[in-house]
Amino acid sequence: MRYEYRGGQTDDDSPLAKPANGVAGHDDWQERERERYRLRLGLRGTLADDWFFGVRLETSQNPRSTNVTFGDDTSTSSAGGGGPFAKGSDGINVGQAYLGYRGFHDITLTGGKMPNPLVSTWMVWDPDINPEGLAEQWKHSFSIGSGGAAPQSYSKDTKTVATAPPAASFLKIDVFATFGQFIYDDANPENPLGPRSTTTQPRSNGHQFIPNTDAFLLAWQVGAKFTFPKTLYAQVAPTVYNYTGNGDTFNIHFQGGDPNLTNSASMAQNQTGINSLLVFDMPMEVGWKLGQLPMRLFADFAVNLDGDDRALAAGHPDKGDQRYAYQVGVGVGQLKAKHDWQVDVYWQHSEQYSLDPNLIDNDIFDARLNMEGVGARAGYALSNAVSFNLSYLYGWRIDNSLGTGGANDIAINPLDQYQLLQADLNIKF
Repeated sequence: MRYEYRGGQTDDDSPLAKPANGVAGHDDWQERERERYRLRLGLRGTLADDWFFGVRLETSQNPRSTNVTFGDDTSTSSAGGGGPFAKGSDGINVGQAYLGYRGFHDITLTGGKMPNPLVSTWMVWDPDINPEGLAEQWKHSFSIGSGGAAPQSYSKDTKTVATAPPAASFLKIDVFATFGQFIYDDANPENPLGPRSTTTQPRSNGHQFIPNTDAFLLAWQVGAKFTFPKTLYAQVAPTVYNYTGNGDTFNIHFQGGDPNLTNSASMAQNQTGINSLLVFDMPMEVGWKLGQLPMRLFADFAVNLDGDDRALAAGHPDKGDQRYAYQVGVGVGQLKAKHDWQVDVYWQHSEQYSLDPNLIDNDIFDARLNMEGVGARAGYALSNAVSFNLSYLYGWRIDNSLGTGGANDIAINPLDQYQLLQADLNIKF
């Protein structure tokens, strides 16, 4: 169960000082308050001969949110005819459906619509997204400084006495590699009848054929986790993301909104293009205990190595340096049992040409780029199965000469300021 508030402010220098109704103007605010719910019901299992599977049903068709808003389907044009307490938006969808195999030593193979197999943060991947395609994972553990088992000892009547358990290792190292081939956009049909359709890029006015091949997101991750038992751990997972083609949906170049245009024209600019994205990402985390209190430092750094080309295609060849994104935060506590609590505080900075706008968390900055700000999350376990969580975020635009591109809930671009408040009651069973 969730209460959510989102608010966004237009640019103080908006050219539309006296707009028409429903059109954003000078120093204008748009706000949304929603009472929501979500249900995710899953089944995971193992089969004979090292096979496993997973299926999960969930509310909402949105890949970045499984929440449904109360009272949002009252219109007579809604599915089912609308009215109070209608069920038009209360559908059940398949969120996960995958099959996997662990028959090779240290290797896991998975295919289908799966939980994200990559180590990642919400700066790059919305945790609600379940990618579709194939994934290969390899993981091997090393132990250093293990004391080994104590020697056998015998009583006076020569009977064996139970030995002490082996001493814990001084250091455990988990080395892993994960590769993903995710189907980003299936072109349909691959060979259309008659002449191929063409499109025009809005900035360059260049004409091109609409692609008739599928678009893939390829992920290449290697990393390691170092664990000193009961005292300290550290993990780093450098990753490269690249795209093969744009498919027939994402072939228009990303523009991200231009504040030099009127607001209505700016909103019409493409917000979802995946052209010129070659992203290096490195999530990191260090954790330890202060007495019995778990603590952690987490960070993420990403750079689009093709940032110059992405900025050029957007009509801003002098903004190729807007290619970086980073996040840094601290967490205290951990929700595991009744009366546990947890607090996370973080800073995030995501420049206009740094990341894929279709993957970033839709709560953080309303899924926008060219935004930075501070956020906090706090949780308390009311029981072993029930927890209460409170989240707040405040963000603002980084470069005032650029828009704030991305798929979003607030109909403002460029977005000058943004606030988010969420109160959640979660039940897991």
